Amino acid sequence: MERKEAKRAEKAAKRNAASQQRQMDAAADTPVKKKRRRDMTLEDYFPIDKIANGIIYTTDHRYIKILEIEPINFLLRSTLEQQGIIYSFIAYLKISPVKLQIKMISKKADINKHLEQAALELSRETDPRCRELQKDYIQFVKKLSSKEAVSRRFFLIFEYEPFNINRKVEEKEILAALETAAQTAKTFLYQCGNEVVSHDNEDEFTADVLYTLLNRSLCADKPLQSRITDVLSRYMTEGRQNEMDHIRINEFISPESVDFKHSSYVRINGVYHAYLIVPSDGYKSKVAPGWLSLLINAGEGIDIDFYLHKQPKDKIQQRLGQQIRINRSKIKDASDTNADFDDLESAIRSGYFLKAGLANNEDFYYMNLLITITASNAEELQWRIQEMKKLLISQDMDLRSCYFLQEQGFLSTLPLANLDKKLFELSKRNVLTTGAASCYPFTSYSICDDNGILFGVNKHNNSLVIADIFDSRQYKNSNICILGCSGAGKTFTMQTMALRMRRKGIQVFIIAPLKGHEFYRACKNVGGEFIQISPASRSCINIMDIRKVDNSVNELLDGPTMDASALAAKIQKLHIFFSLLIPDMNHEEKQLLDEALIKTYALKGITHKNESLLDPADPSHYKKMPILEDVYDILIQNPDTRRLANILNRLVHGSASSFNQQTNVDLTNKYTVLDISELTGSSDLLTVGMFVALDYVWDKAKENRTAEKAIFVDEVWQLIGASSNRLAAEFVLEIAKIIRAYSGAGIFATQDLNDFFALDDGKYGKGIINNCKTKIILNMEDEEAQRVKNILHLSETEVMNITHFQRGNGLISTNNNNITVEFKASTLEKELITTDRQELLEIIERQKQKTG
Repeated sequence: MERKEAKRAEKAAKRNAASQQRQMDAAADTPVKKKRRRDMTLEDYFPIDKIANGIIYTTDHRYIKILEIEPINFLLRSTLEQQGIIYSFIAYLKISPVKLQIKMISKKADINKHLEQAALELSRETDPRCRELQKDYIQFVKKLSSKEAVSRRFFLIFEYEPFNINRKVEEKEILAALETAAQTAKTFLYQCGNEVVSHDNEDEFTADVLYTLLNRSLCADKPLQSRITDVLSRYMTEGRQNEMDHIRINEFISPESVDFKHSSYVRINGVYHAYLIVPSDGYKSKVAPGWLSLLINAGEGIDIDFYLHKQPKDKIQQRLGQQIRINRSKIKDASDTNADFDDLESAIRSGYFLKAGLANNEDFYYMNLLITITASNAEELQWRIQEMKKLLISQDMDLRSCYFLQEQGFLSTLPLANLDKKLFELSKRNVLTTGAASCYPFTSYSICDDNGILFGVNKHNNSLVIADIFDSRQYKNSNICILGCSGAGKTFTMQTMALRMRRKGIQVFIIAPLKGHEFYRACKNVGGEFIQISPASRSCINIMDIRKVDNSVNELLDGPTMDASALAAKIQKLHIFFSLLIPDMNHEEKQLLDEALIKTYALKGITHKNESLLDPADPSHYKKMPILEDVYDILIQNPDTRRLANILNRLVHGSASSFNQQTNVDLTNKYTVLDISELTGSSDLLTVGMFVALDYVWDKAKENRTAEKAIFVDEVWQLIGASSNRLAAEFVLEIAKIIRAYSGAGIFATQDLNDFFALDDGKYGKGIINNCKTKIILNMEDEEAQRVKNILHLSETEVMNITHFQRGNGLISTNNNNITVEFKASTLEKELITTDRQELLEIIERQKQKTG
């Protein structure tokens, strides 16, 4: 007994001595640790060793790949489409890396490149009125971006995962494995509708992502390249040229200051960052597909980090079985009035649910959700935190601040796929593959092209909608179809687009068959050419003209052009003109008309040989062309064509004789409006006048296929509807199909969908829509909205939105994405294009005050 007690005493003494030694060591080590932390530079603090081959090499010997993902507008898809996207995402998760970090960052939209392009266009503009419009546009975009513009970027981050941790792996094998994982992600996400953004320099892209995250305020004014230049200049100034080849990447990307002194936030370069988590019990038990978009689109200064960690199925199944048995044994001993009874019963049900899912080929994941909130000061930060908590409470979710864990939150949100262990335990939520896929995060589609024109603001996520429809890399064609009921704002939308295209130096033609006066004020105030085609007008476009086309650019590109007969091409168009004027022509009359047209040109010395067109006195110009009266004189002589002559007489000697002149207008102006609205009293004349204008504009559009131009056709149903005919409709459809080849855009607007789809069972209306990559749908009545739904495959949500749109709102459908837009115009633009009676009265009052 004494020997045992002695041994116990000896062991106790050793334990006490060891404990005292540990305390002494800790006391001795404490100042050393503090000193090391205090003396550590920011460059040493970040766990990044280098960036090479598009990979981040970390200091703990991990290899990280970052992919940038283009999002889609998930919520405006139909239920069937949403299901297809979720199933495709499930397929990816089944073969994805074990650890995934999906990161979304939001910030004020960077529109500096767009403004720089606008300033360059301003410097090239010579017309003082257009310069005024451009200055107004620049100020308007700046003001709009300061209030509402938010941009978002999405990243998929994963690390290299060795198959055997005991086997030494060469670097090239690691790089190959990460590249394979990247290609797999690209393939499967493409099935979801997402694209992986390709970058010319992957190392520069990766460094720029880190620099942007660590320098939120600085990156807007000083891009990465400027920071690199500054660092290199400092080395040169300090005489450290021999060290320049060994500068660590951290020196280029690190912030200037980081402050971890506070329990509820971190200050980085003076910007306040707060890190919050959704706790394990803070989720809803049932969610809709894409529910994470609520947080993603919360607004500026809200970043989301979503982690998925796949668990080994065999171990999880074993642990589940054990836990279910333990809970069942506990519930036997618990009374049904015990508070723990319901919790145990719920745990058992959840266990069986998970077990059934694993047996049904689903995988088991731990999911974590971290939210980063940034602000310029502490008050704004607290306000945003409270608003974010309210948002989650409205969805029956919880959100907690990472008190005294802000540094861990900061490191966890770096794109290094490395979630802190404490935060992991506090926020982990178990889900099966289907539940993980329902969090599909790439759901905030936006359009912001540097060289585009502003349409308005995306109502779903407050991003600016700036589209360059002429960018063939993004849009298969530049055509736009605008659909809406009367009063929905089609004319307003068209003129806003036209003025902004003119601002960019794009040639603009507008054909207005109705309410042409609405285009007059804007046209005159930008130095445009307003051409009125009507019986009472002095302006005339001679439909008989064979126009000299400037093929100099085309010949530089292709060499000498083919010597096709210009006369034959013209006569084909004249057949369309006469078929619109005389819809009931029979085949015999068409043949006789063809002979009369050839004879008319022959009398002017013009044959199928193109050389006959040249004026002997001035070979740089064509001969004087015949007019309609010349055709009339030939038709009236033949009894078989006298009916045609009598109908044509109205345009020769009758009330519409203004058509019987040589061309006396000029289409060289960059902004030209052809007003044919005075012809509305006669449906046949309106269709004829519209064709005359379109024919003239089409000839001009084909001259130089490298110059951008846009043809706006308002109320296009006049040419392809029931009151038109197949020849005219084919002509319009041909423009829609091939204008892309001439660097042009056809913008077609209509309000009467019944007539738009009336001819040949809607063949031409559907053809135009199918050849328009971009569609703009404004407010519609229920019946029309249902018709558009079937043609454009819209969801029920989109149809409901269309029928409830206020004036100035619309749905833009492009590149398989639909976005709801509030169209925006500056004060000056509104004054030029508004048709609202009250706004017109205010303009009149201001003009009176100026003159008074």
